[in-house]
Amino acid sequence: MILAFDTSTDWLSIAIGRSDQIIAEIEERAPRAHLNRLLPGIDGLLKEVGGAPNDIEQIAVGVGPGSFTGVRIAISTAQGLAHAIGCPLIGISTLDTIAARLPESNATIYPILDAKRSEVYAAEYENFGHRVSDYQVLAPKKLAQKIRKSGKPVLITGDGLEKYKDIFQDELGDLATFSKPALWSPNASVLIKLAKEKIEKEPIESYFKVLPIYIRLSDAEESAKRGKL
Repeated sequence: MILAFDTSTDWLSIAIGRSDQIIAEIEERAPRAHLNRLLPGIDGLLKEVGGAPNDIEQIAVGVGPGSFTGVRIAISTAQGLAHAIGCPLIGISTLDTIAARLPESNATIYPILDAKRSEVYAAEYENFGHRVSDYQVLAPKKLAQKIRKSGKPVLITGDGLEKYKDIFQDELGDLATFSKPALWSPNASVLIKLAKEKIEKEPIESYFKVLPIYIRLSDAEESAKRGKL
């Protein structure tokens, strides 16, 4: 049994699977409610499938980038469960999960997530969801101009489109297509699929080595840094 969850955006996504089958899942919008709803959601899914925590053989968790608080909640919960149960923990980037949620195609994909401060988290994916760039944080217009300069048609997805879709439309015109809003968030069933692929390719590290992907400092850290200058 594999448990997976991601709380790095306004969406809470939890899934439980066996072998190649998803047997139960939750996907709901829960802004600022992950701390109160994650563990009850996991407990509810285990009861739904007639399982117990000790039946969990692997845990997969979304490690961001995204909400600093949401990412911390997911990773601390995942590490605590992995330690208590004694099972492996696999960390997967939230951007990777969103890119892999789209139907397979040869399109160049850009998942973008609202990073606040008028910026987005983004990365470039080609060849059926293979990441070909670093994770990055930048202004939407700057990203759109970078894409336009490459001249490649792109498929854009992610919750950053809620605020910034007009910028990409204006800058990219016919170069850009946009996924349906239902595919903008990370999905735990996709997270299970990516975790299985990672397990097949790489040795599993200790749970305490699964770390968040922040890309930049939090607001509090930025303020503290400025205070020291």
